This record gives sequence, C-alpha cells and structure tokens, in this order.
Amino acid sequence: MPFSFSTAISGLRASSDALSTTGNNIANANTVAFKSSSISFADVFASASGTRINGAGGVIQFGNGVRTAATRTNFAQGNINESASATNAAIQGNGFFIVEDEAGFRAFTRAGDFVLNREGYLVTSGGHRVLGYMAVDGKIQPGTPLAPIKVPLGEIIPPAMTTRATLRANLDSSAPVGTVFHAPVQVFDSRGVAHTLDLTFTKQGNGQYDVTATLDGNAAQLSADGGAASNQVTFSFDSNGLLQFPTTSLAILPDQTKLDGATLPQIDLELYRQNPDGSQGPSNFTNYAGPSAVGSTDQNGFAAGSLNGISISTDSTGTIYGIFSNGQTRALAQFALASFNSQDGLRHLGNNLFGETPASGQPSIGPALTGGRGEVVGSALEQSNVDIATEFTELIIAQRAFQANSRVITTINQTLQDLMQII
Repeated sequence: MPFSFSTAISGLRASSDALSTTGNNIANANTVAFKSSSISFADVFASASGTRINGAGGVIQFGNGVRTAATRTNFAQGNINESASATNAAIQGNGFFIVEDEAGFRAFTRAGDFVLNREGYLVTSGGHRVLGYMAVDGKIQPGTPLAPIKVPLGEIIPPAMTTRATLRANLDSSAPVGTVFHAPVQVFDSRGVAHTLDLTFTKQGNGQYDVTATLDGNAAQLSADGGAASNQVTFSFDSNGLLQFPTTSLAILPDQTKLDGATLPQIDLELYRQNPDGSQGPSNFTNYAGPSAVGSTDQNGFAAGSLNGISISTDSTGTIYGIFSNGQTRALAQFALASFNSQDGLRHLGNNLFGETPASGQPSIGPALTGGRGEVVGSALEQSNVDIATEFTELIIAQRAFQANSRVITTINQTLQDLMQII
C-alpha cells in the first residue's frame, strides 16, 4: 500500500513538471526567438521479487510510478517579422549569434533585438556584446578575428578626390554648324571641395565637334588618347552616330593654381562602356538626330562625411554598413554565426541565451551562408515558435493527469480508512 502512495505522488510530480513546461512555453509566446520545450517521461519499476513467478515462469513486477526523463528544446524556425530598428537582425536557417559578457564568457542566441550602447557597441537587451568581424578601410578581410561589433559613432570619413568621371550624352546631329552644347559634371578636389567641370561641344560639321573644358569657369587642358595636352580636342563620329575619335580615352587637366591649395591633377573621362568580358563596349557619346542632352553622370570623388546611421545588407551575409552624410556607404562589420553538431545539447542560460556543453560539442564559427549556416535578415526579428493551440492541448492533458493521480491518492486514503474500520 505505501508503494501506491509513492506511485501516485510520482504521477503528481510528473504532471506538475509537464504543467511547468507548458506554462513556461505559454508565458514566452511573445518572447523574441524563444524556443519552446517539450517533456518526456519514463516509467519506474520496483525490484523484482524472486519468489513471485507467474505461470509462464516470468518474474512478477509492479510499477513504481513515473519520472521525468528529459526536456527537449524545439529549435524549429520561428516566423520572421519586419522591425523598425536598423540594429535588429534575424537568422533564417541554422545558426546562432555569438555574444559575450564583460568577463569574456561567450553565449549564443537567436534573439536579434540588438541596440547600440553609449560606447557604440552592438549589445543584446541584457547587455552582452555581439561578436563579429570588423572591417578595415571598408573591407572585411578573410581570417579577421572575432571581436565585439562597434559602430564608430561620430566618425568622419575623409574626402576622396575625383580621378575618374563618366558622362553619357547625345549630340544632336541635325543641329546647325556652330551650335554649342554644355555637359557639366560635379567633381571633388583633394580637400573635398565640389567643383563644376564643364565640357563645351561646338559643332564644326557633320560628325565633327570641337571640345573645350573649364573648371569653375577656369580653362582646363585636354589630352586625347594619351597625346599632348592642349586647350581643345576634336570629337569625330562615324555615319552611324558612334564615337570614332578619341578611340580610347580623354584626360582633363585642371589648372592647379585655381584650387586654393588643393589638388586635382587629372580626371579620366570614360568615353566607352566596358563589356562583361572586359573588352571595350559602345561609346558613352552618340551623335543621333535628337535633342542634345546629358543622360547621366558619375564620378568617384566625394566630400568628407560623418556617420548618420547604419543598415544591414540585403544580401543575407549580415554585413553592417555605415551610412554617411555625403551619401557614401561603407562596410563596418559582419555578424558571425555559430553552429553546433548537436544543438539539442545546448543548455538554457536565461535572457534568450544558450550555453555550450560537452553534449552540444564546440561551435563552428563563420559568416552567414557558409558551412551550412543560415542567412541574416536585417531590420527583422524572429518570433517565438510557441504554438498556442498545441500548448493548450498539452495543458489540458497535464491537468487531467494531475487530477487523475490526485484521485488515486484519495481512493487509497479511503481504502486505508476502510481497512482501519475492519480492524
């Protein structure tokens, strides 16, 4: 009879564990990247009595209740929802973000609700620093060691001088001789000061144009196909309206004395597009019967700029870019992801963190989209994978089991009372 009590009590304990597990899942239904847990049980048997044998010669055994065998974490992918924060990130597929505390203890998380602290470090809601690969001069080199991701708040990138420019334009072949057309493009000197480079095309005849250049109204020299510099060159177009001369290049040489101490030695105007195989493609200047107009301009210089914000790349690699006031973007860092041979072996640390154990094995660390690791989605958060309908079903089952075991105890108690009355 005492075994009957212990059997029922073990059932109460197991049902209570099940209620706790289900209750914890329901409580975290809205926790970012929470992974639900499930519980499994094992039966318990009393030692066999060697004197009690059934008719077939088998040992008679009596069950001694139930025990909690294991709890398992469900690492199924949660839904990914957009976030208004540029510092938030989600993992689609396999992997964990890597974080560490001030003492250097590493942990792993799927929750990407990161923020920037006052020092510019990317941290979790609990203050752990997020680890990744820091960029040097806007590039992330292979083999870069893991380090806390830090956004250089207040950073100013230096200006870049214009050395190359592209200008796509059409010169009206039907315009009369003497027609003048201006094609301006903005360029930057060594101090980041903007200047207006103006190319002037004067029609001399069919397919023939004299070209001069000025920088902020000051005359600049030109050199076609590497020839001697002069104040003027002639553009020639063939009968199909395509550029015939210059055949390769046009260099523009500004007057250095007009730049107030800055420098802008030579600007190479790209006259032709480049084919995918690297060969010279069609010309950027045409001579068709249509309005003279500039279709587009481009150049590689820019002014100095300060950091205005950050964004996470859309190519799923988890690269963090800085957005600067001069319109430039520059790679700052890249998230590192960790994967495990057995993620079921990870232990819960609280605060959406997991810890490495001998059962999980050591983490394999690398960028997203490598080594079987998933992709990083910027400005997004992974939601909890708790299924409320399933949890309520489990809740009812655990509640019924608890009630049934408590009824067993009531019945045993009544039986004992009846036995005492017989005595």
